[in-house]
Amino acid sequence: MRTTDPKRIIYALCAFFLAGTSAYEGIYRLESRQVIGGLLEEAVTRGDTGLLVLASFELVTLDTLWLIPGVLSGFLLIDVWRSRLPFRWWVNYFLVLPWVAVIHLALAMQGSDYSFIGGFIVIALTVLAVIEMGEGRENFAPVVLVVFGVGMAVNWLNIVPAFSFIPISHGDLDVGIKLAAGFMQGETVLNLVGLFFSVFFMFTSLVVTLLISVYLRRISLVEENKVKEMKLQEMEIQARQARVLQEMHTLVHDLKTPLMTIRGLNSLVEMSAANEKVAEYCRRIDGSVDKVNAMVSEILYDEVRKKITVEELITYVRAHVLVKKAGQEVIFDIAEGLPLLEINVIRMSRVLINVIENAFTATVGVRNARITIRVYAKEGDEVIFEISDNGKGIPAGQLDKVWNWGYSTSGNSAGLGLAFVRQIVENHRGAVEISSSEGTGTRVTISLKGAKDSESTDY
Repeated sequence: MRTTDPKRIIYALCAFFLAGTSAYEGIYRLESRQVIGGLLEEAVTRGDTGLLVLASFELVTLDTLWLIPGVLSGFLLIDVWRSRLPFRWWVNYFLVLPWVAVIHLALAMQGSDYSFIGGFIVIALTVLAVIEMGEGRENFAPVVLVVFGVGMAVNWLNIVPAFSFIPISHGDLDVGIKLAAGFMQGETVLNLVGLFFSVFFMFTSLVVTLLISVYLRRISLVEENKVKEMKLQEMEIQARQARVLQEMHTLVHDLKTPLMTIRGLNSLVEMSAANEKVAEYCRRIDGSVDKVNAMVSEILYDEVRKKITVEELITYVRAHVLVKKAGQEVIFDIAEGLPLLEINVIRMSRVLINVIENAFTATVGVRNARITIRVYAKEGDEVIFEISDNGKGIPAGQLDKVWNWGYSTSGNSAGLGLAFVRQIVENHRGAVEISSSEGTGTRVTISLKGAKDSESTDY
């Protein structure tokens, strides 16, 4: 079942509140219109075109503030829920039209004389502005500015006597202002003032739209470049890793030649040895050559597996990491009776050593630094390796990036660490997880399946 984000519910409630505010013909509107009507009557009585312009400004502002909440409520609802709507993101915004139509229907039922044509023009222009801003817009403030600017521009156009043929609104005050301008021979003044403010607010809305559009496009371009750069860096690191691995494989493979020479010469010495002690030494050399051959095979071939106890693996790892500690307390907590592991010993050892070395790095300079390595069984045959520290931790914003090739919290790393860890663990059909809190520490959990007794020990 899909869960609903509480923030979406809050925004939706705000949108319904705005819609209700716009749809209610309240007493405050009636009182405001009475004040404007009184101002208009005084302007006619005194023949003062200045008061006429002031009355026009108050009426335009009132009508805009009346219109804005309903329009904004529609855009806010689309912004909140557009990811769940079936249409393309820009098509969804045209749903604001029927939404505002419902609000105007509610106003008409209360006797309002504001025409839907004005709202339609405001919505259409705002939709075009929002589409121009682009899909990447996350802030609602630009929409508020555009709706206010376009609303003021359209309502000022409604006051201009020269544009009386546009049926934006035919309210008593709108008609009264135009008649008063004709009576006072102030139509020219009202035309100029109205056109000036209409152009000013429309130009302001256009500038806001273009600025937001250019800004978002630049942000999008920067993010695209970052993604491309990261991909190039990842490819470069993978190529570097492949080259290093190839060189390492070549060098390790070349070790087999001297090993075969050692084995051959050792066999000759053993065959010609008259002293039993010398023969025993030769057998030991031959056994050591077998071990080195096995290690070379594990390095060369990832699919090579060997059965080993957890205690043997930890002993090998312990010998490599304890010499590198710098004052940290290292605790090994190994449960008893753990299942055998069938792993590539060399590579899995490198996984554990890598994680522990990261813990050493994270705890350098930390007071009472402590690193804990816990190993325990889970659900029968699953073995869990848990390496935790009380070091610097990883910022929450970077936690998802730690698995990327090239990521490093320090400047002296090639960034192969945790990406290598996950690759090797997943090749062993295991899983690795990381949790961290900045300033508290980090925990890395590796889970591996235990080996069954009936399975072969080497292949």
